[in-house]
Amino acid sequence: MSTRRLRPVLAATALVAALGLTACGNGLESSGSASTGLSGSPSETSSADPSASPTTSSTPSSSATSTGGSSPTTSSGSGASTTSTSSTGRVGRCPIGSLDVGVRSPSGGAAAGSTYLLISFRNTGSRSCVLDGFPGVSFVGEGDGTQLGAAAERTGTARTVTLAPGRSTTSLLQVANAGNYPQRSCAPTTADGFRVYPPGSTEAAFVKQSVQACQGSTGGSPQLVVSSVGTSG
Repeated sequence: MSTRRLRPVLAATALVAALGLTACGNGLESSGSASTGLSGSPSETSSADPSASPTTSSTPSSSATSTGGSSPTTSSGSGASTTSTSSTGRVGRCPIGSLDVGVRSPSGGAAAGSTYLLISFRNTGSRSCVLDGFPGVSFVGEGDGTQLGAAAERTGTARTVTLAPGRSTTSLLQVANAGNYPQRSCAPTTADGFRVYPPGSTEAAFVKQSVQACQGSTGGSPQLVVSSVGTSG
């Protein structure tokens, strides 16, 4: 293994702990003991016109599997909430049609050999809804939504966030530099952006972002590592 290669899961875990915020008074509610994300309307790149790239899929992202090894990951999964609001007023899972998905850089989100981004989810619907756990994230390219490389692995603890209309939450994404990996096995290429599955969803949004992605092997060290919703910067 190259001495330049990072340990992205451990680095991402440290940044998750540093950036995690409690959402008291910002219009978000927490389910259980986990804190929720920062509210506000994101000004970042949002989910693109469906005609620009395939934005939905009937197949869940492979990042629904948890990371292996000794990294601090969870296997609790996402999407534990109900899928609709019942007649008793129970808050249901946020459908992708009521979410604006985007990406922005967090405050202080930089480390040697990696870039950090915040995947944002804003409730554009008229009712409160729930996001529970980890989004699925992968690079896509070739102008047609082809997945490049492996989907993101998970780090940290699953959180549940209730979003009031107009409110948002974020998930921290670590992107290790493609240059950290041997060029021959990595086969770096410029991705068109990310395919993002909200927690529990089998439909995805396309988020445009020009970034170098390994379309080949990274030798078991993930290029993408994602935290639960509810992590903010």
